[in-house]
Amino acid sequence: MTTAPGDRVLPVARATRTGLIALAVPHLEEPYFAELGSRIVRGADERGLAVLIVQTEGDHGREIDVANGVGLPPIDGLIHIPRSLTVADLTRRTSPGPLVLLGEHIQVSPFTHVTIDNRAAAATATEHLLAVGCRRIGFVGRRDARPSDAADRRHAGYLEALAAAGITADPALTAQVDAFTAEEGARVAGAMATAVADLDGIVCSNDSVALGALAALQAQGRDVPRDIAVVGIDDIRAARFAVPALSTIAPDHARLVDAAFTELERQISAPPGADLPVRHVTVGARLIPRASTAR
Repeated sequence: MTTAPGDRVLPVARATRTGLIALAVPHLEEPYFAELGSRIVRGADERGLAVLIVQTEGDHGREIDVANGVGLPPIDGLIHIPRSLTVADLTRRTSPGPLVLLGEHIQVSPFTHVTIDNRAAAATATEHLLAVGCRRIGFVGRRDARPSDAADRRHAGYLEALAAAGITADPALTAQVDAFTAEEGARVAGAMATAVADLDGIVCSNDSVALGALAALQAQGRDVPRDIAVVGIDDIRAARFAVPALSTIAPDHARLVDAAFTELERQISAPPGADLPVRHVTVGARLIPRASTAR
């Protein structure tokens, strides 16, 4: 785990402790957020805290409301996984209590933030496909209509790995999704496999998209991994039970959760009026090769 101090300090005011924190997630239907939420609840329980989970649907107005404490009971702090929140929104918070951001939607900001290196994760996934012999590798998971910083960084990592291998990126091998879901993965990966005859590998922006890709390729009679190898990112539980089992990049979930609570508690326990340095914390991730890339 690495940390880098920010340029700004965080004014902290401490109220009476409630023992309750809030967790804002975009969608609990998304397995990664559901599993991360479960890990945070267990981590809170170990620390004698309770968790109020708020589903924002990734809606900008709802994310602002949660950041401002609208509709929430008194809480000690907030762990927020934003999809559309901006730095400007956060600097105008009307309830500036302890806050930790998770994920990479807002990477460069004067607010404490915990994430994995999404660029490096996708580069590792792409390098893995190159190592097993793939050369016409697609990326399924850009979303320009509703930009995602994490997806953008993962796409950048894919491009960097191709360039390092001396492979010129083909725009036809990058595909947009409307959402990071299995349904979108099936639709988009299926269309890519139909349009690109020599496609032999796919990097997916997350495991849900990758599971959809596996289903679409199977429906087309494509053998995975012999015809097309597939890799995801996140290491959700379903990945190991897919057919074939899905290769993925696994964040260090334990360190991610521990860092989030460490940073939140640092703010909660600070004396009234204390100025705390902002920290940006990056936790590790590792490749887990499984059958979907065992060429």
